[in-house]
This record gives sequence, structure tokens and C-alpha cells, in this order.
Amino acid sequence: MLPNFFVAGAQKCGTTSIHKYLSGHPDIYLPQIKETKHFAIDDRYEKGMAHYETTFFGAWQGEKAVGEVDPDYLYFETALERISAHLELPGLKFIFIFRNPAERAFSHYLMTYRRGLEPLTFEEAIVKEPERIKKDFHSRMHYSYLDRGFYLRQLKRFSDRVDPSRILLLLSEDLKKNTSETLKTCFDFLEVDPAFKSTEASVQHHRATLPKSMVLVKNIMEKDTPLKKIGRFLVPHKAFRAKIGDFLYKLNQTENKYLTLNEETRKSLCELFGPENEKLAAWMKRDLSHWNR
Repeated sequence: MLPNFFVAGAQKCGTTSIHKYLSGHPDIYLPQIKETKHFAIDDRYEKGMAHYETTFFGAWQGEKAVGEVDPDYLYFETALERISAHLELPGLKFIFIFRNPAERAFSHYLMTYRRGLEPLTFEEAIVKEPERIKKDFHSRMHYSYLDRGFYLRQLKRFSDRVDPSRILLLLSEDLKKNTSETLKTCFDFLEVDPAFKSTEASVQHHRATLPKSMVLVKNIMEKDTPLKKIGRFLVPHKAFRAKIGDFLYKLNQTENKYLTLNEETRKSLCELFGPENEKLAAWMKRDLSHWNR
């Protein structure tokens, strides 16, 4: 069985929570692994659709709605082309969720920073972003803090080819403040039992954290570090090493260390995204003026 719906973005807007909530519905099947990146990353796509179906959808047991959650499908242009090449586009449904793009950009930066991939301050990073994201796929994936926030230009790729009735647009603030009602909207859209109550609806998923030690992060995330060389010697089994690395990474995170978005930077980002936000508001028929304040 292959997907009949996608939660295709945007990144850092609540897709982790949506994956958790939807996974609990008995009529919805999602791969246990969020973000397969099959249609976004070349070497994964090249493994073929049979591999994709067997690996991620082999446990399907007749659920009506079968989907995948991957926010990179909104951002990377090739994803929609690849999806449409293998799946019947008119038969697919797409869910998108958006967040104040200034807040999204900073949240994206924090994620990249805590992974040990970002040596620059946020202000330095957004100045260098245009040249960085032109460098290669990896750089565009990780350093596209501002570029991903122009939602409408990305959304139009889908709206030009998919019937509006098969597109659901959400806001992360709705998911946070009115979780049950927002989930009911999703269930109605996917034509599954809307009365289902998620036991996860009161749980906060994917808390933002920062590392206690950046040295440890770099040893875990980078290739051929002293820690990894020792790990390969002591623990030959690759999968077990990965579990140990994941455990150490999580143990190294703290919720008591904070970075905050500078108010002057926030103001400049509101000005940058303002025109795009207004266009998106008109398209969604929603008041997004608070994003520009």
C-alpha cells in the first residue's frame, strides 16, 4: 500500500505533533519513522518505490487513510515532481501547517545549532544564508532559515496542480491552542472517524532544548571523531552504536539553557515576511496580522 495523503510541511511548525496525533487514530496508517525523505533525497529516491513501500508501509493492516509526514516535501521542488511521477496526484490529499515565519526561522536555527551544525549566531547566519543555500543540498537543507518562511510561493506549486478541496491548511497556533478541534478538522478531511479522541492531545511533543556541551555534540554528529573511533572499536554493531549515540545526544540536552530571538532582529524579519504573510492570509482567508507585529 502507498500513501493517499501527505502532511507535507512546513518544517518547525508542528509536524512532529501531527505525526504523533494522527498515528494514534485506528483508521490512519503512518510509518513509525517520521520523515522518510524518500521523495526529497536523491539516494533514497533511487532505491525505488518497491523499497519505499516495503520498508515504510509493509505493516499496513487495512487502515483507510495511509500517509507520510515530511516537511521537506513542501520546500524542495523535486519532491512534488517525484510524488506525481509515481502516485495519482488527483487522488492524493495534502495537509500543510504554518507558523509565524520569524519564529519558525529562529526555531530552525536552534535545531541546527543544537545538532552542532551551526557555528554562527542567528544574525550572522541569516546574512550568509543566500550564499550558503546555493552551495549544495546539505546546506540548503540545514541553513534555509528565511527561505523556508515564504510559504505561499512553495504552496502554489501544489495549488496549481491539486484540487483545492484536497488541500487542508492549518496554523500551528490552532494546533497548540485548540488541539482537539484541529484534529477533528484533520480527521474530517481524511474521512476517518472525527469523534476519535487522541490520548496524546495534552502532551507537548518535540520540546526545544540546547546542548550542555557542544564538544560532545560534535563528537556525536561529525564523522571520524575520537569518540566515534572508540565506539567502533568497543561496539562493532552499527545499529547498537546509533542507539548509544542517540541516548548520549538526548542526555546532553537541557531545558535550562536558552537562546532568544533579538527584538530588533524579530522586527526586521516581520518587515521582511510582511508582504508574503498578507498574501498567504488572503489565500487562506485568515487574519495573520499578528505575525507582522
